[in-house]
Amino acid sequence: MGVPHQEIEVKEERLLLRRMRRQLRKENAFVHLLRVVTSISNESTTMEEALQTTLDAVCGLTGWPVGHALLRIDEKDELVSARLWHLDGPERFESFRKISEALTFGGGVGLPGRVLAAAAPIWVPDVRMDTNFPRNRMVQDLGLKAAFAFPILVGREVAGVLEFFHTERAEPDEAILMIMKQVGVQLGRVAERRRAEQTLTSLAQGIAARKGEDLFRSLVGHLAKSVKADYALVGELKEGRDAVRTLAVCARGEFVPNFEYDLAGTPCEGVVGRGFSSYAQGVQEKFPRDRMLADLKVQGSGTPLFDSRGRVLGILVALWCRPPANMHVVNSMVQIFAVRAAAELERKRTEETAEKLAEVPRANPHPVLEFSGDGTLRFCNAAAHVLARSLGKDDPIHILPADTTGIVRKCLETGKSGLVVGTPGDDRTVIWSFIPIVKNDSVFAHAFELTLFLDLHEEMRRVGGVSRRSRGDLRALGPRGGSRRRLVKERVH
Repeated sequence: MGVPHQEIEVKEERLLLRRMRRQLRKENAFVHLLRVVTSISNESTTMEEALQTTLDAVCGLTGWPVGHALLRIDEKDELVSARLWHLDGPERFESFRKISEALTFGGGVGLPGRVLAAAAPIWVPDVRMDTNFPRNRMVQDLGLKAAFAFPILVGREVAGVLEFFHTERAEPDEAILMIMKQVGVQLGRVAERRRAEQTLTSLAQGIAARKGEDLFRSLVGHLAKSVKADYALVGELKEGRDAVRTLAVCARGEFVPNFEYDLAGTPCEGVVGRGFSSYAQGVQEKFPRDRMLADLKVQGSGTPLFDSRGRVLGILVALWCRPPANMHVVNSMVQIFAVRAAAELERKRTEETAEKLAEVPRANPHPVLEFSGDGTLRFCNAAAHVLARSLGKDDPIHILPADTTGIVRKCLETGKSGLVVGTPGDDRTVIWSFIPIVKNDSVFAHAFELTLFLDLHEEMRRVGGVSRRSRGDLRALGPRGGSRRRLVKERVH
């Protein structure tokens, strides 16, 4: 009786040994698969290359005849076919391929949609018994039964789904699902790298060499796309610094009209007062007075826009209905875009100031002329032309003091103003004041005709407004006084 018992034990040991060898081969195959996927994830130049290699490797390991890759549509909870397959017998599965490529899978719809919603692998022993399988009729016709699928994960976000099918029924294999989860994480690195490249492209496009309204619209549009924000806006502080006037607003991919809003009781008030702020959750509770936050049900990230002197000029804001997976990356992107927005806003302010200053000489009732650093006449207003015509000249350049070029250069070299008294006519006296703007390498000359001043005093004398002594002093500078000739000289002080 002892011999049969020993034979049974030997058979059991051999069976156990074969099982151990099969398990070892299986584990080695899994390790090899992870090595292949890790390698292709690090070395592949395109997402398509990594997906195709993975489809072939998984089907080769499991022996399953059909593998299919789907990718998530940007900014939507939907999956579409990447048109990448592994098919053992393409002709046999041609109809299944065509219908799969024509469908879009929303969250929770079909096998890919359920993986998208759960962000985890799913195994279906027999799809013929699955009520949530839109392709069920086609699968039955082709003889496909078992299926499993797993997500491509970027952090907590699903970037795509890989699904596999077998012609035989198969119960769930937890070891396979566990390995496939790791494969999805590895592929997520490729997806993340691809997104980074797209983000850099979007960043370059958003801060391209544009200016004004075009740049602000381009900037908020590309910011919203880069960080997947539902809303993005850039605005400038109004003069009282208690409100913001938007310069460009992107709402769910569309540009909307600009508007103004008060800062009090909003997250933007803290941004302007303290600096960069980010609210991944609870922002509506912290700012109950902000009706926009309550109406839109959004969370946000915002940063002030500083000029070169450190003064706050405006604000850049991104808002989400659902917080992004990686808020740290998002915040960095917002601040990168803010640098360009701040530079453009400062340029806009400077240009507006320059335009206002340029209008001052034009509107001045007295003659004003502008010279470049080499003494070239750049501009003269209408009053300067009137003065020239009154002196019988067709151009203000003919009434300038002698050696105007030397005076301009001396003013710029010293940074000091110059005063010159000239006599462009026999009975006319003009006082020229030269004011240097060293930063712009220019000098403004203001002309004041003393004859008009003397005529005014003469009129005032007739009505008793000027004493004889004052009149005598003024006449010493008058058109007929001997001292007038001696005052035709230059003085820089």
